Amino acid sequence: ERSMHMINYGITKLTLSPSLAYNPARFTSTCNTGTKSSRKIFHPARERRGLRLRMGSSKLEETELIEQRYSLQENQQTRSRRKRSSMSPAAASSPEPSKVLAKLEAERTALIADSPPYLLSVDEIRVPRALNVDGKKLVYPCPNEGRDGPWVLDIIVKGPAAGEDAAIGYYDAPYRVRIYFTNEYISQYPSSPPEVRFMNIIHQFYLLEDNTPPPLFYHKLEGDYSLRAVVQALYDFLCVPIHPCENCNMKFNAVGEFNKERLDTIKAYGPMQKYPELYEFSWRQEWFDPRFYAALETNHGSEDAIRDLCTEVNPGIFTFPMFTQSFCDMFLEEMDNYYASGLPVRRPNSMNNYGIIINEIGMEHTIDVLQAKYLQLIAAVLFKSEGQYLDKHHTFMVQYKPGEDLGLDIHTDDSDVTFNVCLGKNFEGAGLTFCGNLGAADHRKCSYVYKHVVGTCVVHLGRRRHGADDIVKGERRNLIIWNQSSAWRGTREYKELDFQKEAGAPDLECLSYTHDMDYGRFKEYPEGRENFRGHGWCPPPQCEYEGFEKESLE
Repeated sequence: ERSMHMINYGITKLTLSPSLAYNPARFTSTCNTGTKSSRKIFHPARERRGLRLRMGSSKLEETELIEQRYSLQENQQTRSRRKRSSMSPAAASSPEPSKVLAKLEAERTALIADSPPYLLSVDEIRVPRALNVDGKKLVYPCPNEGRDGPWVLDIIVKGPAAGEDAAIGYYDAPYRVRIYFTNEYISQYPSSPPEVRFMNIIHQFYLLEDNTPPPLFYHKLEGDYSLRAVVQALYDFLCVPIHPCENCNMKFNAVGEFNKERLDTIKAYGPMQKYPELYEFSWRQEWFDPRFYAALETNHGSEDAIRDLCTEVNPGIFTFPMFTQSFCDMFLEEMDNYYASGLPVRRPNSMNNYGIIINEIGMEHTIDVLQAKYLQLIAAVLFKSEGQYLDKHHTFMVQYKPGEDLGLDIHTDDSDVTFNVCLGKNFEGAGLTFCGNLGAADHRKCSYVYKHVVGTCVVHLGRRRHGADDIVKGERRNLIIWNQSSAWRGTREYKELDFQKEAGAPDLECLSYTHDMDYGRFKEYPEGRENFRGHGWCPPPQCEYEGFEKESLE
């Protein structure tokens, strides 16, 4: 799930197994919703974003220990928060939010005036676009214009180079960290720590799956929750293990080495870049279709301008012109240049044998800017909940060509809002078949077949079932940005997926050999995919259509 399908930690190899792939049926619990038959799907996998990792059979026990460690840390964090809540002072004795904000602003000013060398940037303290209330729902905009909190502060911390502060250079790169001043923090100031999250790709042994440090990180602060102390603790977190036992040291070093390999690849490609401007943290006007630029820049991304830009080709599926032909050509030339460099190529996922993860070659921060300045505005208008507060992305290029990958099985994305823009080249076929939203009664019914146009983007929810039709001739390459919202993923609606009873047998176009238990009843398995037989999970129990039968295992 960390942007690759095989991770070499130096200890052993972690590989994705089809039998352990995302399977909500393992975590189902029956619910009654009147006359409508449905199932609530709650799964810890969604809390840690999807696919599970399995080591070789000889390392299975170690895998379970790692799972237990994550569970223990999460449970400890939950208990510690409940304990703090139970000990929180009465509302009358809580500090006034305005005074807390004034003190935080003073701390921020002092930090900028006397900043340590590893602190590269400190943004303004601001109000988040959306507020997650008790893990149940999103509220936006924030109540009282955010004057009473919560607030967030983004900083950039650079990890130590080799030889600095007893480090080996595992994290010698700038990392964007978001500091959350929650309502709990405000009500208990200064006796409660803020929450922190790394917003960029980073592989660090102690980080939980949502890129937050474990409770031990906050314990190390020893009650000093000032902004300067938190920043220092973040730097120390990139230097040495927070629990320096022999076992933790070994795993810290192993995961750190993997992170360093990624950084070394990015640094090695720097001098070889064909178009260095693609790696700058800015987007030029000439790269965008004039209609896109007018809506997002000239008209300041107003809701009316965005709705005029976008065409809803099917309920919940929108298209809009985005890039010029010259930009698409330049981008593809850069990708071909990277392929020719001989440096490691990380594939988008375990189902694509071709293509490349854009974030792994040095363009992550460039896409950060694209997301924050443009995609966020569009997503917030089109998808009020899922798109309101995008803060992470997984960006990659896929390619389909006769003799290579022809298409992609029906699936959903590990994304809240997906932007998919065609870059070229000349091709026939290779459309995009859309079905229903995951869990809906019609989620295996065909709803629309989209034909790609170079420079045009199609945007949809990640939970919309879809698949890439086989290419007939030529070559198709697409830039795909999976956008994620930590605020949305903290809601009950996201964590508990409401599966409705299917309205009828699936359409053939919407069958998935990766996920569906009845695929073999309707279709022959593609060559090389026979190992998926019997590993499907969809539809979950009690949500099957009338007359449903599982496929034969023979």
